[in-house]
Amino acid sequence: MNIVLIMPNVFPVPATKGGAVETLATNLLLENEKSGKIHFICFSVYEEEAFRFSQNYQYTEFIYIDEKRENKDLTFVSDDKNFIHYMDKIYEHLKEIRYDFVIVEGGNVAGYEYLLKKLPKEKCLVHFHGSGKEANNVVMTQVYDKYIAISQYQKNVVLKNAQIAEADVNVLYNAVNLEEFDKQISEEEKNALRQKYHIENNDVVIMYVGRTIPKKGVKELLLAFKQLKNIAKSKMMIVGSANFDAKTKTDYEAELEKIVADIPDKIIFTGYIANQDLYKLQNIADIAIVPSIWEEPFGLVVVENMAAGLPLVVTKMGGIPEIVNHQSAFIVENDENLITNLSQKLDVLIENPDMRDQMGKAGKERAKLFSSEKYFENFYQFIQKIKSN
Repeated sequence: MNIVLIMPNVFPVPATKGGAVETLATNLLLENEKSGKIHFICFSVYEEEAFRFSQNYQYTEFIYIDEKRENKDLTFVSDDKNFIHYMDKIYEHLKEIRYDFVIVEGGNVAGYEYLLKKLPKEKCLVHFHGSGKEANNVVMTQVYDKYIAISQYQKNVVLKNAQIAEADVNVLYNAVNLEEFDKQISEEEKNALRQKYHIENNDVVIMYVGRTIPKKGVKELLLAFKQLKNIAKSKMMIVGSANFDAKTKTDYEAELEKIVADIPDKIIFTGYIANQDLYKLQNIADIAIVPSIWEEPFGLVVVENMAAGLPLVVTKMGGIPEIVNHQSAFIVENDENLITNLSQKLDVLIENPDMRDQMGKAGKERAKLFSSEKYFENFYQFIQKIKSN
């Protein structure tokens, strides 16, 4: 069976530069290497290190399109000349390739009409990775035959925004390579990190991982932290930046720093940390928090923190409640009491180390539902199902 994956024209696959969609695809391809059940053809932007890693894959053919897309804010427009060039190059190859299905992996899913209208509709699938509202274009039903959502929440949004039959939308939960986040570092390494970030051994470390942008709720988190009864024994670690590894500071990031200017010894802004290095910081964290104030279609960072054995405080937004349960996380409503509720739940965890341990163990067990192995199994069953229909 030959499956074509068309990646967004932003980051490369294998995921040498990060990117949630690219990492997910990389894990899928790696799982396929164990069985070789599928022959993948993966279209991706070119990057030297990714090309080098691609040589190690036996069951995936990587076709790289060399383009210079500098915009990494993930805003996709149909008249982007680089995007059109990307699709033109892909079509040149597709004319010479035998395939069973073409799967568009997120990005400008409506804009791909330019390419997909030249292909048989029954072979074209789309894997939504955004909010789901990108399905509001009539193009959806003209060029795609089947649809993949990453949560039940996102499926509901897709169905609300497009005239698509419910049976044609399949939920395929995202996944992570659990082993990457279930790694321990030595006490010497932990002590070195604590020293680097000025963390005392008795500090309870609360960790946020993600982009430092408004919809992620970082401002609300910092305000909640300042309300803690137990702030004296706590540290807040903000892991990430507004625009991945970009060096420039946004106005929002400046606002965040201003909010906590009076408690500089309590807040740690690490800046961008590569995904493959996150487990090191998770090793010195005690609590993880995902305070999103927008409807996250999924939330890979939730699974990553569960895999690391960290108890969670999350907001009841989008697909996040589908990932956790009440044994692994406190689930907080995003309402007018958000800041107070975040603060109260954090205080509960700070005061109860046994509870943190129990919730962390429950999360680790639940994370197995979102493993790369489970993801590949579900993906393969889905493909087999639509192929036999």
